[in-house]
Amino acid sequence: MGRIARSVGDLLYPPQCALCRQTPGGAQRRLCPGCEEAINAERNRPSCPTCAASVARYEVSGGRCSECRRRPVRVLGSVRVGHYHACLGHLVRSYKYRRRDELEPMLGGWLLEAIEAAPWRDRIEAIVPVPTHWRRRITRPVYPAERLASFVADRTGLPQMPILRRTRAGPHQIGLSYTARVKNVRGAFALRSGISLNKARLLIIDDVRTTGATIDECAKVLRSAGASELYAATIVKAGWLHALGRPLTSI
Repeated sequence: MGRIARSVGDLLYPPQCALCRQTPGGAQRRLCPGCEEAINAERNRPSCPTCAASVARYEVSGGRCSECRRRPVRVLGSVRVGHYHACLGHLVRSYKYRRRDELEPMLGGWLLEAIEAAPWRDRIEAIVPVPTHWRRRITRPVYPAERLASFVADRTGLPQMPILRRTRAGPHQIGLSYTARVKNVRGAFALRSGISLNKARLLIIDDVRTTGATIDECAKVLRSAGASELYAATIVKAGWLHALGRPLTSI
């Protein structure tokens, strides 16, 4: 009966592509062939193994790219699903701000694949989400970092450790320079009371990474508490156009 009901439902309300709203070509598909091809192109774009920035051929040297080579980086390695470009950026915004919870398995699945393919995957002992300040929770419908961390933890068997707390909200990072972003998050995170990390190897998860200032500040707190190795994973790595608040092309 359940299959019959779903079949009738698909006839009355055909499934739509999560991006362009066209018929995806199958009840189990979330994307149409064209959008799936575009997403795969974004996912396959090469990235820096340290900061996850998009890189050109031969740009990475000594494990770092031109974006992170001259900056202090407190994580040993990073992965991302893709660049904050048209398709992935649209999906992240829809999930984060428009209550499109049905996108979580797809985004979380891609993030899981990126993590599982990382050379440091087997070194991770626990997952730490980037926390949201309680004031932001009042107005923001979804807390992507926490939910994505739970998604990955459930499927890897790794424990999720919400051991960080945000001590102040501060202004949004969009529109700020790299220096201003670093200053904006400096001292904005703290370890929850009673936590001690004895050479722990942790994975920090967030939804969007731009300059890396937020992840580096979280890593700073975790290292000061005794963590020995820190890695990072995000859905998208945004470039400077996003950092400066300039509109990106979206579907």
